[in-house]
Amino acid sequence: MNKWSYSLLVVAALYLAYRYRYRMAAFALRVPPLRKQLVRFALHIPPVRNALVSQMLRP
Repeated sequence: MNKWSYSLLVVAALYLAYRYRYRMAAFALRVPPLRKQLVRFALHIPPVRNALVSQMLRP
């Protein structure tokens, strides 16, 4: 594949990922093992973890 066709393929994939991002997220969250991995990944990000913990421990 030459550079132009590869670049066009990447741009098309990014466009489709952006356009259908909510459908992909809903699908990913429907699969229990994938949901578990996504939660683990999110909790390794300090700002996300701090926001979630602060909301859970609020009186």
